Amino acid sequence: MLSLPCLTVAGEDNHAAEVAVITDNMASASGIETVAVSAGQLHIMATIFGDVITDPASLSHIRARFDGVVSDVTVNLGDKVKRGDTLAMVESNESLKRYQVSSPFAGTIIGRHANAGELSNGQILFSIANYDDVWAQLKIFPNQRAAIKAGQKVWLSNADFVQESSISHTVPSSEGKPYTLAFVKLNNTDGNWPVGALTKARVRTATTDTSLLIPKSAIQKFEGQPVVFVKKGNQYHARRISLGLADDTNIEVLQGLENGELIVSQNSYLIKADLEKSEASHDH
Repeated sequence: MLSLPCLTVAGEDNHAAEVAVITDNMASASGIETVAVSAGQLHIMATIFGDVITDPASLSHIRARFDGVVSDVTVNLGDKVKRGDTLAMVESNESLKRYQVSSPFAGTIIGRHANAGELSNGQILFSIANYDDVWAQLKIFPNQRAAIKAGQKVWLSNADFVQESSISHTVPSSEGKPYTLAFVKLNNTDGNWPVGALTKARVRTATTDTSLLIPKSAIQKFEGQPVVFVKKGNQYHARRISLGLADDTNIEVLQGLENGELIVSQNSYLIKADLEKSEASHDH
């Protein structure tokens, strides 16, 4: 813990205006960083959850064009196929000619319901899916419905992977559930989004301009009130502030600071701890 020389100066509001004196070298060695108070934007976010589903446009259930007998099957579950690859041969009941059942697009065989000697008779023979693009299906509950709309930016996370996208569309739940479903298309060429995986989404619901904005990391609680430490030369003054709206990283200041003032943005807890230690020693 730092040992910083502290001064106590009486303020006009009868509160103590605490001041820590720290050289620039000591501040740098302790990781104390500053930032200028400025105008900025708050990005209001909402959190929703859901899972990854197959893109309906990239899922195909394949039947034979004509009823007949399956004479040959050339693929198995899990096989990768290209568009036009032969999946099976079927002998037509009417013409007795053999014709091929082909893959309509590149993908993976995820279902096989055909074996040599079986009748096709309009049944699904194979299911193929392409996972290069998938969808996140997210639940919007009633208290979030007014804020979350199609077109908004969204950041989806799966373990340590994050992808930015936007909400494509929203639809009511088909199961009569109390939530609305939001759909977000995801690029999955690297396989980071397995179908069925749970995902967390952060949706940007609003952007608000503010005249004074500071990072949340700058704020400490001192004597029960929010304060920041204002740098003036080698002195760091504890300044009580009033706060407004906030997003994940920044917060609006309503009173207590002026545009351009330098405040401690990182490791301000070191100054707070030293001031509290100094205050305790003065009490004794």
